[in-house]
Amino acid sequence: MDTPALTRRKFVETSLAASLLGAIRPLSRAQAQNQNQSSSYQLYWGDLHNHNAIGYGKGSLERSIEIAQEHLDFFAFTGHASWHDLPKMPGDRHMKWVNGFKVHSDHWKKTRGLIQEANNDTFAALLGYEWHSSQFGDYCMIFPDDQPDLYLPDHVEKLLKFSGEKNALAIPHHLAYARGWRGANFDHFKASASPVVEIFSEHGCSESVNAPGDFIRHSMGGRSTHNTVERQLAQGLRFGFVASTDDHRGYPGAYGEGLVAVWASDPSPAAIVDAVRKRRTYAITGDRIEVDFTLNYQAMGSELKATNDRQIDIKVSAPDSIKMIELIRNGQVIKRHFPEDSASLPAALPGQVQCRLRYGWGPWGDLSLGRICDWDMDIHLQGGHFINAIPCFQSAPFDVKRRDRLRVVTPSHLKLESHTTRVKAFAEDPTKAIVLEIEAKRPDASLTIDLHSPTAEKLTTPLKDLQQDNQIHFTGTFTAESFSLQRLVAPSERSATIRWQDQRQDPKQAEYYYVRVQQHNGHMAWSSPIWVG
Repeated sequence: MDTPALTRRKFVETSLAASLLGAIRPLSRAQAQNQNQSSSYQLYWGDLHNHNAIGYGKGSLERSIEIAQEHLDFFAFTGHASWHDLPKMPGDRHMKWVNGFKVHSDHWKKTRGLIQEANNDTFAALLGYEWHSSQFGDYCMIFPDDQPDLYLPDHVEKLLKFSGEKNALAIPHHLAYARGWRGANFDHFKASASPVVEIFSEHGCSESVNAPGDFIRHSMGGRSTHNTVERQLAQGLRFGFVASTDDHRGYPGAYGEGLVAVWASDPSPAAIVDAVRKRRTYAITGDRIEVDFTLNYQAMGSELKATNDRQIDIKVSAPDSIKMIELIRNGQVIKRHFPEDSASLPAALPGQVQCRLRYGWGPWGDLSLGRICDWDMDIHLQGGHFINAIPCFQSAPFDVKRRDRLRVVTPSHLKLESHTTRVKAFAEDPTKAIVLEIEAKRPDASLTIDLHSPTAEKLTTPLKDLQQDNQIHFTGTFTAESFSLQRLVAPSERSATIRWQDQRQDPKQAEYYYVRVQQHNGHMAWSSPIWVG
């Protein structure tokens, strides 16, 4: 019998579009079955934590909304609002925060209006703000409706009480910093206010002290074992997982800094908040890995009554080859699956394949030749059609006017305008990418890159040449930028459907399970847990 599962949201580009979002169309919906009802959910991508100049980041809120609408399904702007126990810093550097808080407060009425105006039938914009505390940790406050009051108390218990009164979400951020240094203070944790926690952002990963994604970019030190997700779940707390960017350059959904996926009925603010509250959420680092995880047909985030017989069903579809899928029970890996063990290689032609077009690089920092490279290219597919084009755009370079956009999206033609730089690039990554999901109808199918900037050239590559090798092309002499067409990825490398059985003989306490996925390129996903007992 097939695993009852939430619908995989799949995108088909079928017409000219001013942006990628305008071309997205869901193929279908399937029923998500549980013991008492049948519901329909789809997968939506968003960012619940990001910043701009309405605070002390960069860029206008209007710019942030425009960027979010072009490649996300929902976002919450969470401007810097207060830090009641802000320490004084050398050279009065703390005034950066103080001045930013005033900007945020003065803009609050306009912020509310812009967020309300940003909502439409295919995109949800949520009102929010970030509350800082050295003692209690940081919270992203997110409201399902308009919120006139900018409530900024000096104690977390007051904040969480306010959250309950307003039916708001209070999502703890960068958990694993030490207490007293803006790490989470779980002594005050309330699941009703904080049904999810932020397991990953540009700060790093809070799953455990050994998880990929160390805390190294800020002044609050490394990860504290006590404050990790692993430790707090072991102590009996119950919360789901989200990731978001915490980007400060006005770029919601910046690639590599974290995204949240939610299984929701539709992309309305009410449906998104409801899905988060019910923990139908999971966290990803950057690549949009699709994860469906059920236990005895109950979705991620569920709480089940005690039972000894546990059927775990997992479906994963990734934008690149999967290294490993793990099932964690009570903090320990109990099952592992390696898709490459049974993958059919090389990718078959004709057939469905994926190819990552990556571009950027250029002169390294020591040469002091930092610059912005403007990319303008048309991508044509002969002998097949595009099923999907997945953007992997990060925030650098910061520029008020420049945008990363797919200007034209048809089944055989994409037009990309984008910009790369090494200067202040996240994680020193000077590249961006588009993942092309292709249905090759003929064995001689090919891709043509018609490059107009940074140089003019035209290159046609048969897909069969990418079955085992990638191709790299330089746009000029030494230190020039380059682009690559990476090796084709076969469906068997990037997807898996798994059923595991776990028999437990009357465990003495409640147990939790969650799924962790890692691609070969390092990008990861963490499902929200399911509890039994």
